[in-house]
Amino acid sequence: MLKLNKDLVDEIKSLARKSYPYECGGFLAGKSGTCKEITEIYPLENQNKSTPKVRFEIDPREFQTVEDSATKRGLGLLVFYHSHPDHPARPSAFDTERAAGLAPFWPDLSYLIVSVAGAKDFEFSCWVFDGNSFEEEEFKVV
Repeated sequence: MLKLNKDLVDEIKSLARKSYPYECGGFLAGKSGTCKEITEIYPLENQNKSTPKVRFEIDPREFQTVEDSATKRGLGLLVFYHSHPDHPARPSAFDTERAAGLAPFWPDLSYLIVSVAGAKDFEFSCWVFDGNSFEEEEFKVV
C-alpha cells in the first residue's frame, strides 16, 4: 500500500497541469515498511522532445542526483510517477516495456499514474509490476 499526503497529491496535480498537454514525471521518496509512506517529491525534466505528449524519459545523470539526494536524507525512491494527458490512468504498452526492464533491478518500485484531462480533471492510480504485468496497488491520501 502507498500513502500520500494531500499536499503531495496537490503538487503532482499542479505539475501535471503546468506541463499539460505534455507528460510530466519524477520520483516519490519516503520510508518503506508495512506500507510505502511518501514524504518527498522529486520532479524531473522530460528528456523526450520528439513525443512528449505520450512519453516521459529520464536523464540518467539527473536520476543519479535525485537518488543521491534522497539517500542522504535517509529516504528511498519508492515510486515513479508520471502523467497521462488526455489518456486513462492505466499503464500503457510503453510503461509495461519500461517496467519489465527495471523489474529485475527494482522489483518493489510502484508506478503512480495521473490522468489529466484538459489540464483540470485528474484521476490517480497506482501499480506494481510483478515481472510480467501490472497489478493495481492500493493507495490512500492522508
